[in-house]
Amino acid sequence: MTALAAVAWGVVALYALATAVLAGLGLHVAALAAVRQVRPARPLPPPPPGTPWPDVVVQLPVYAEPPALVARALDAALASDYPGRVEIQLLDDSPPPARRENAALCAARRARGVRHLPRAHRDGFKGGALAHGLRQTGAPLAAVFDIDFRPEPGVLQALVAPLLADPGLAFVQARWHHDPAPTMLARAQAAVLDVHFVVEQAGRDRAGLPLVFNGTAGVWRVAAIEDAGGWSGETLAEDSDLALRAQARGWRARLAEDTAVPADLPATVGAWRRQQARWAKGLAEVARRRGGLLWRSALPVGSKVALSAHLALSLSLPALLTLMLLHPVVGVIAGVGAVPGAVLAALNIGTVALGGLVAAHLVALRALHPGAVGARWRRIPEALVAPVALVLPASRAVGEALRGRRTPFLRTPKTAEGPRERGRGEMALAAYALVGLAALVGVGAWGAVPFQAALAVGCLGAVRAVRARTRASSAAEPSPVRRAA
Repeated sequence: MTALAAVAWGVVALYALATAVLAGLGLHVAALAAVRQVRPARPLPPPPPGTPWPDVVVQLPVYAEPPALVARALDAALASDYPGRVEIQLLDDSPPPARRENAALCAARRARGVRHLPRAHRDGFKGGALAHGLRQTGAPLAAVFDIDFRPEPGVLQALVAPLLADPGLAFVQARWHHDPAPTMLARAQAAVLDVHFVVEQAGRDRAGLPLVFNGTAGVWRVAAIEDAGGWSGETLAEDSDLALRAQARGWRARLAEDTAVPADLPATVGAWRRQQARWAKGLAEVARRRGGLLWRSALPVGSKVALSAHLALSLSLPALLTLMLLHPVVGVIAGVGAVPGAVLAALNIGTVALGGLVAAHLVALRALHPGAVGARWRRIPEALVAPVALVLPASRAVGEALRGRRTPFLRTPKTAEGPRERGRGEMALAAYALVGLAALVGVGAWGAVPFQAALAVGCLGAVRAVRARTRASSAAEPSPVRRAA
């Protein structure tokens, strides 16, 4: 074999690995969508009659957030109609100016059970703040709400009830709800989150598989947190980390499908990309640190596979980037006869991932918008643009995680301020995709052309999305608590 042939086969092997990862994840999502369709929701058990409602501590972690958002979150927590005692902790890691404003907001509400708990240092970031709050309370249950969430009065009672009925539950997770918005950015974000909650999380819950905790809009049993080793700041995904450790210890979790908590979406493309890069890196860090613990646990093999598949989602965007870069190269290699053309046809299993993703989006949209058939199909292209808009920052972040490089917890900005995204990386990808399309046509590699054309369209859509000066929601301003869908 010549050196050139060896390089060609090496490129093909790397391309095959990327497509295999994407196809596997696509089949996984499609399987969860099928479960979501064929299995009915499992009802959450009510507490036994006469059971007293235990104390609950509501934890609101904040770092340099707009005062209007902090006040809104405090008031939403105070509006709860939970039958038992509720203590509210504002876990404040903010610098001094914002900390003083938060202290004043808490002081005005101290008589109603609000406590201001500042820390001098952000040790462990959000996980460290949550652990700090638990040391200041004796409540057996802890609810966590990020500052941009607006729980309605009945949410706390709905999430606590299953924990009283089933002592083996570690936590109960609510679904996130996002008010419809006219911008492409908002629709793309909502599509990604809807697939996660309406398809992935609901599919796992209906199949009796382990769940991931989503970091907010959920209630934990403090005994389960302690048994699992407590909150940890070792990764940027302290929520997935704790959920994995708790369920590896034998605890279980449930999704409250019918309990939705309204939340604000990141207001700009830059904020969204920062959030998604942090989530991707956090999942990769959890996989790197806890994969062995998971597979040594006594969980059933199916549960181990389900949790591993969730952690493997961190590899989806790096695999997509690899596919985007190598698809035209492999197509040209096959077109000029350097490798058999049948190789390219066999490697087009990446379309399985595309099919699984489209199926999952349709299932989610049908569940949330049962009457809008045409609107459901129109939202699919926007949903498919989202991964391309995220591929560069998320791939960079996952690469850092796999190399063991630690970075600070970068909060998601809650305002629309900040510089406009230039999208230079996305423009380079779009140009590359168009050149690759022309090259494939030039060598007559027609089998590779349709997928390359789809990639080019996705890249052009990502350029438009990244450079758009649009807001997803009015996150910087207080808004009334709305009825969840």
